[in-house]
Amino acid sequence: MESDSSRIWSAARPLIGTMIGVGILGLPYAILQVGIGIGILELLLAALISFLVLRLYGDLVMIRGGKARFIQVIGRELGHLGTGIAAFAYIGATFGALLAFIIFGGQFLRVVTFPIFPMTITTASVVFFVVASFFTIGGSLFVARAQKFLIPLFIGLIVLLMIVAAPHMTVVHVLASASGNMSIPLGVMLFAFGGLSAVPEMRDILGKRSDLLPKSIIRASVIVPMVYTVFGIGILAVTGVATTENGILGLSAVGKSLVLLACGIALLTTFNAYTNLATQLTNTFLYDLRMRFVSAWMTTASLPFALFLMGAQRIASVLSITGGILSSLTAIMMLIAYERARVSADLPKNSLQISQWAIAFTFVMFVAVMVTTVVG
Repeated sequence: MESDSSRIWSAARPLIGTMIGVGILGLPYAILQVGIGIGILELLLAALISFLVLRLYGDLVMIRGGKARFIQVIGRELGHLGTGIAAFAYIGATFGALLAFIIFGGQFLRVVTFPIFPMTITTASVVFFVVASFFTIGGSLFVARAQKFLIPLFIGLIVLLMIVAAPHMTVVHVLASASGNMSIPLGVMLFAFGGLSAVPEMRDILGKRSDLLPKSIIRASVIVPMVYTVFGIGILAVTGVATTENGILGLSAVGKSLVLLACGIALLTTFNAYTNLATQLTNTFLYDLRMRFVSAWMTTASLPFALFLMGAQRIASVLSITGGILSSLTAIMMLIAYERARVSADLPKNSLQISQWAIAFTFVMFVAVMVTTVVG
């Protein structure tokens, strides 16, 4: 019989796999823009806000039950107009994330395969998209089983990368600052902690023990910021002001073997995140919009790929718009739905006890991020 600890870890894996995607690769560049001090404070603030949003959303997911995904979970509280706005933001943010995965995946695949099979970045992105999309045909169960091996492997490889890169790290590089736009780290960091779509998947994995969902969210919310902090500071310590939007590729100036190892890790991470998120969006179309599986899968795969082919390939813009605008709007609509559910006394007994002032502060933070992203 599976123990509670084992169940909690099994349910935490989809959230960890969804959050640790290409967002982690943009963190060193984001921290560089404002310096290590403010950068780490913003990272921790983003982690705290993310945890709060995930826990509140977890309460809503538990009271809806069934196979409900984001649109059905909050639709009951928001009415037709509110649900439409929330659905637009959620689906748009997910498509933006998938687009980012395609862009990054192509960059890393090209580096890893170039010595044997040279490709252009565009061709590599197409190959990445085809393989990753095909992988998602197996559905949630297949992807969940793969997570059991991929996440420990990824974390182990991150540790290995930091050990190999250690001789090239300097304090001077860590203290570097590009005096950049404040909107860049805000949007990228929120993107890096995005994981709402994984919560219904976690509920499904827990089954009758859905009461363990809050503990699973806590476990993932502790692991992910730790990995982000180590990775962000580690890469910045190596590359300093030469840190690129894609933190991994900036390592090429240090050594080919190091960048090859880093790109292999990044390719695995991006592939893992793409399959997680694509499967979750497919399930949203399948259960919330009542689409057939083939139609849901094709819609999920085709739209971000079409955006890529039409030229949406600047990664900083994709991450900022997705994280700073669409993901923020998604969180705002969720917070409104939560407050309405609290007023109607519809929340579970073990719901997160948090003051309305804290929720109001979080709401204002997301609004501020949206405004600064648009202005920036």
